[in-house]
Amino acid sequence: QLGLEGAIRDTADHIGAPSGVAITCDFAASAGLLGEAQQTVVLRVAQEALQNVRKHSNATRATVTTLLADEGWVLRVADDGQGFDVGAVAARARRNFGLQFMRERASLVGARFEVRSEPDRGTTIELIIPVSAKENA
Repeated sequence: QLGLEGAIRDTADHIGAPSGVAITCDFAASAGLLGEAQQTVVLRVAQEALQNVRKHSNATRATVTTLLADEGWVLRVADDGQGFDVGAVAARARRNFGLQFMRERASLVGARFEVRSEPDRGTTIELIIPVSAKENA
C-alpha cells in the first residue's frame, strides 16, 4: 500500500530512530520503471542493507538513494560507519548470510549487486537493474 518508496522510507524510520543512525532517503528514479518482482527485490535488499547498517557499521549517518545511470536503475545504500575488508568477508562466506542474501535476490531479477567498503571508510552497496530487463510482472 505504501509503494516501494514509502516502504523503504518506513524501513529507514523503523531502523534509524531506535539505533541512532540518521537515515535519509533520496528517490530520484521512478519505481514505475520496475516490474513487481524487481520492486520486491529492491525492497528486500534495502531492508537487509539497512539492517546491516544497524547491526554492524557503527554508523551515525546513512543514505538510501535511487537513480538512473547508464547501467540502469540503481539502489544505493551508503553509510559513514567503520567499513570492512570486502575480501576478508568474502573469504568467510558461510558467515556472511546478509550479503549472500542480497546477491541471490539480485540474480533473481538479472541485476548486479556490488559492495564497496574499506575499514574506517564506510560501506556502499549498489543494486543495478538493467532498465531493458524490465519484466512483464
